[in-house]
Amino acid sequence: MQTTREKMDNFTQALQNFVDREYDTQTAQVVDMWRRPLGERVAEGEAIADIEVVRVEHPLAWLRCRENPAKFRSADTLRLDRGNPFDPPYYTCELEEERDTTLVVRAGFRVNFYGLRPGPGWVLDREVVDVRFLLRGVLDQLADGSPHSQQVLSILQGRVRPQFDYSTALGAYEMARHLSLDASQVEAFARGLSTQDFFLIQGPPGTGKTYVLAYMAARLAQQGERVLITAFTHRAINNALRKIAKVTGFKRIAKIGQRLRADDLTWETGSVPNYEHFADSPFQPHGAGYIVGGTCFAVRTSRLRDAFFDTVIFDEAGQLTLPLAAAGMLAGRRYIFIGDHKQMSPIIVAEHEPQWLARSLFENLFEVAPGTMLTTTYRMNAEINAYPSQRFYEGRIHPSDEARNRFLRLGGPPGRFDSLLRPSPGAIFVAVDHRGKGMRAPQEADIAAGIVAEAIGRGLSPAEIAVVAPYRAQVREIRAALRKLHIDPDGDGVVVDTVERIQGQERDVIVISLTTSDPAHAAQRAEFYFQPNRLNVAITRPRTKRIVIGSPRLFDAQPADPEHRRWVDHFRGLYEASHVVVAR
Repeated sequence: MQTTREKMDNFTQALQNFVDREYDTQTAQVVDMWRRPLGERVAEGEAIADIEVVRVEHPLAWLRCRENPAKFRSADTLRLDRGNPFDPPYYTCELEEERDTTLVVRAGFRVNFYGLRPGPGWVLDREVVDVRFLLRGVLDQLADGSPHSQQVLSILQGRVRPQFDYSTALGAYEMARHLSLDASQVEAFARGLSTQDFFLIQGPPGTGKTYVLAYMAARLAQQGERVLITAFTHRAINNALRKIAKVTGFKRIAKIGQRLRADDLTWETGSVPNYEHFADSPFQPHGAGYIVGGTCFAVRTSRLRDAFFDTVIFDEAGQLTLPLAAAGMLAGRRYIFIGDHKQMSPIIVAEHEPQWLARSLFENLFEVAPGTMLTTTYRMNAEINAYPSQRFYEGRIHPSDEARNRFLRLGGPPGRFDSLLRPSPGAIFVAVDHRGKGMRAPQEADIAAGIVAEAIGRGLSPAEIAVVAPYRAQVREIRAALRKLHIDPDGDGVVVDTVERIQGQERDVIVISLTTSDPAHAAQRAEFYFQPNRLNVAITRPRTKRIVIGSPRLFDAQPADPEHRRWVDHFRGLYEASHVVVAR
């Protein structure tokens, strides 16, 4: 029989093995790609060729290319080289901004661009990212035997259940009567405030999890607590901080991080200040009554290392691996995890046994202490909500009275896509007759752009439309099609992006391009393409209209893995649950 200490040691060793395996697998994949000819790397979307350095103002460099077929996205770590990633000169950099064939990169950690000169002949490849030194520090602290580390380990292992202070809970229930919260939100608010150790709040799409977060964070800070808001992405943290400021008016709030990751913290009527380091802020490590936002990595660096918090609130907690969640937990004494394991999951590149290692902490804890699930969506109308509610949430998600009968209503004369843009039906599948398409489908791009153009021409604000595609190559195809129709996807406000970038957002109209019509291509990439969480995110963004464009040949995919074949059924089920229109 293992002692508790032996179980903890084995657990931390398993986490260490997870960190090493992830790094080793990622490195092997990147190095293997580097060894391939440049043409193959470009064809796989793992490189951009024929790059010209246009301007260099350290730490930024402006680049231009003839064509951008890569899968790269903002914040990816890349290597700028002369075509052979193994041979100098090369520069590690981070993709700061991308507008099709124009890119801005930032010099990487301990890298400078002083030797980089304007001129052609450059290539961008993916770079190896090594954050093991940060995560090893987390795991070393977990193993130090301190009471705090043992508390964190006990939660990580699922060996404890949440304990509540019932007098606090009663007061929170009374307080919630004066807030604009529904029944499930009231329960989440009260139990989150009264937990003595940790609590989970599952927030399916459009159910107002960020509102609950905002009220909880503000109340805790008003009671004198030091509150940390953390998440996997800066975007999620910034969104939470904005919501707190807008909904509650709480003033003692700040973001700690790079200035360039704070551009969305200012809006028409207010802002949340950003500081590069906690020491630059007006708050003190042992002060009271403030809210700070920062990443789980930031608490392990000079940005936030000296701060310790009473409560750590994790937003989008379904995307956090166990080691990364542990980093945030070690920065505080009490934890509220807000997320949804049915939406985007952690990015994992290696195979792991046991399987719990590859799941988020939220998903693991959900099995033993599921907490409160928010059950009213204020986003999707009844028709759009029906399929994801039944398929992913056991039919428990219901639209609010206001959302239930919300329909798209446009003015202006009807055009080619009038049948798609009428108030009803709200959930449409446009069946397109193409075959053999992989990461690009020009026919789908043209249809998507035409729908967008007609909707805008009939009075819908561009900011209320988003187009989603699985691959960056198709995103660029759609953006090019929009420009042909004199719509600027950068300046006019239409969002065109991948599923990963659209989580947490909502629009009146969502157009989804499935792109792929080659069953073998889809089957080969089934782990990515057919992932149910990604499908759930894509189809739950709209308020009034969901238009999916795709070839039914996609459903002929037969992945080798039986689980992946079951995933294909989610896509087939979406087709069957939608109003099908055959493209002409």
